[in-house]
Amino acid sequence: MASLTPFQEGIRLLSEGNTIEARRTLFAVWESGGSDAARAAGFVAHIDKGDRRFSNAISILESSLEKLGDSAPTLAQLAELYMTMGDHQKAIDAASRSLEEVPDNAVTALNLAIWRSNYTDNPSAIKTAFERWSDRHIEAPESDTPLPTAAQAHARPLRIGYVSGDLGNHPVRYFIEPYLKLHDPSRFEIHAFMTGEEDEISQFLKESVPHWHSVKALDNGALLSLIRGLEIDILVDLSGHTEASRLEIFAARAAPLQVTWWGFVHTLGIKEIDYRLTDFEACPKGAEAHYTEALCRMACLTAYTPPVNTEKQYPSPWQRNGYITMISLNHTRKISGAALGRWKEILSQNPNSGLIIVTSETTEAEASNYFTPRLVEHDFPMDRVSAVPRLSMLEYMNVASVADFALDSFPVSGGVTTLHALWMGLPVLTMRPETTIAMQTYSGNTLRLVGLDECITNDTAELVSRASQWIQNPTLIDQLREKTRPNLVASPFMNHVARVRELEACFCGIWQRHIDNQPVSDFDSADVLDTPDE
Repeated sequence: MASLTPFQEGIRLLSEGNTIEARRTLFAVWESGGSDAARAAGFVAHIDKGDRRFSNAISILESSLEKLGDSAPTLAQLAELYMTMGDHQKAIDAASRSLEEVPDNAVTALNLAIWRSNYTDNPSAIKTAFERWSDRHIEAPESDTPLPTAAQAHARPLRIGYVSGDLGNHPVRYFIEPYLKLHDPSRFEIHAFMTGEEDEISQFLKESVPHWHSVKALDNGALLSLIRGLEIDILVDLSGHTEASRLEIFAARAAPLQVTWWGFVHTLGIKEIDYRLTDFEACPKGAEAHYTEALCRMACLTAYTPPVNTEKQYPSPWQRNGYITMISLNHTRKISGAALGRWKEILSQNPNSGLIIVTSETTEAEASNYFTPRLVEHDFPMDRVSAVPRLSMLEYMNVASVADFALDSFPVSGGVTTLHALWMGLPVLTMRPETTIAMQTYSGNTLRLVGLDECITNDTAELVSRASQWIQNPTLIDQLREKTRPNLVASPFMNHVARVRELEACFCGIWQRHIDNQPVSDFDSADVLDTPDE
């Protein structure tokens, strides 16, 4: 048997899970500069990313480009790492260069569409970008199993299928759990199609689902046949254009009615998806033209379930410290240069304040190595800023003991992090832009429904002013903290029964339209609900 090349040996070690020796071997291949050097650098970066040593991964890929010249795979990989760490323009530039070499790379093209859409104020351009991507890159599979007819659903519960790769230890669980538990089994037969890797949370969710299908190993054609064979009436996408999505089966029309819901708040651009489940905050009147899907508006986008064992609340730490501590909890990729600029301005105007930034790195050294240069670039007072590594969920859900209020990222705002913060009793200061784009208004939409309008500002000047007002009058923070969790508990997000009944009413309403041969069109839950939230 022929001996393995050093590159092949490194890949063998990696496949066996020996990442330490694999990295050492592949790094040596990269240093040698031979024909496998660029690929070796990519695998070293992959290992470092898996260990959340993002700055190391970025460094070797940048060095590879400098040493070996442009490479479409290297640029694409580097673009994703830049975005993970919040270097948005670098990510967009690297992805664009990669596509110049390989225009048909669907993943890089999708990343570029998403990143550009998150940082634009033109909702029509967002719709066009995703429609073009979907038309070009989504290939619908074929199946010999016919699409079920409406008549087959007669005299039985309506069959609902949820499709997601995130039915596990993922933020999706905090939204989907109440629905899986509380659906009325006499009227709805619930199926879950888990397209990703399962874990202990998946096992927990399974207990509430009568029909759980582990379909990660199925190709699109087999999954399409399975769903049609089960005669699913309404198929619900919970992933959108994210990892482990199966939008190809939606493009092939796996079910008579197809819906997308909160997994991806931009339009998907797929004409075979009939409805988007949303609310009046995310999609106010006038937003209809910005979505390929018809809008099915509810009173509230989703329910929310807090993490377990997080009931404890804390007094404002300024009372103990004598100064105000702000905190950033959102993923590093959401922290833009514009946001950093305003946060630095808040600190400069308020010497009696500090800032903690929770990064995506795993160690203090990595967090410091990557974030310190960004902070220095924006001239932060470094003695009052801490970049800390990623926290465990238990640590994360106790940060209200060390921080007085949270600063939301912009233009891309927080999602489940905002709800987690409110559950902790931690006020979140956000900026809601004039143009209603869901990725940029998520926190503002949440705070309005929770009755915390004083946490919403309309521009950067007001953001700095409001933060300064709180810092200089910390009893305002105390007053906010006293009502933050109670307001959330009393809000539509935590009225789980009402949320599930509202969703079920929407399912029945759009299904009745379907069997009556009415065209797909915008729809409000108020049209079919018997009673509003109590």
